[in-house]
Amino acid sequence: MTDLHPRHAETARDVVRRQTDAAHAKLHLHATFVALFEGNIELDAYTRLIQRFHGFYAPLDRAIEQTIATMPDGRDRYPYVRRSDLLAQDLIDLKATALDLRGGPQCTRAAQIVTPETLGGVLYVIEGATLGATGVDRAAQRLLDADNCAGRRFWAWGRAQKAQRWTLANDYLELRYAQGTALDDLVAGARDTFDVLADWLAPLEQPRPTLQRAAT
Repeated sequence: MTDLHPRHAETARDVVRRQTDAAHAKLHLHATFVALFEGNIELDAYTRLIQRFHGFYAPLDRAIEQTIATMPDGRDRYPYVRRSDLLAQDLIDLKATALDLRGGPQCTRAAQIVTPETLGGVLYVIEGATLGATGVDRAAQRLLDADNCAGRRFWAWGRAQKAQRWTLANDYLELRYAQGTALDDLVAGARDTFDVLADWLAPLEQPRPTLQRAAT
């Protein structure tokens, strides 16, 4: 069982971070992000990235909101902000249609990882993702070559809100632990979020098939 080490006075955040470092690092090596940072990505590949993020966050947003709504203690109320709304607008900016948004694939596994016990770990990951939004937003701005936030509202929001969201998530993580949530559950929530997102983005790592002309 996971436990805090009394001699080192680890916080719940310390434990969650230490036990999810490997899963976290895996996401940083994703080929699409590497290409984006290197300026070696086309607009359609970037659009597919936003589509995958939308498909991940749409069910996750609903699960988080529903879980928070079941918690009777007012201290457990968390002012969550839906990511899928920002991503949907980005897709519209990138010329996606309403049908594309409704009919796009969604990550059902994302909803399954959210429970009252795991919520603190889930929020640790997705609010912590705002810390990396500045670099992604700058790279996206170079790709889109526009002064406004069209097509990168998700990253720009994270860039602007990262300090507030990260503090909120860490305070909530410690609150959940102080109220008796097991560290194993908090760690599982964080690790599963990293793993499910990595698996969901994995298809973007595969080269797209090329059409071959029929012999004449």
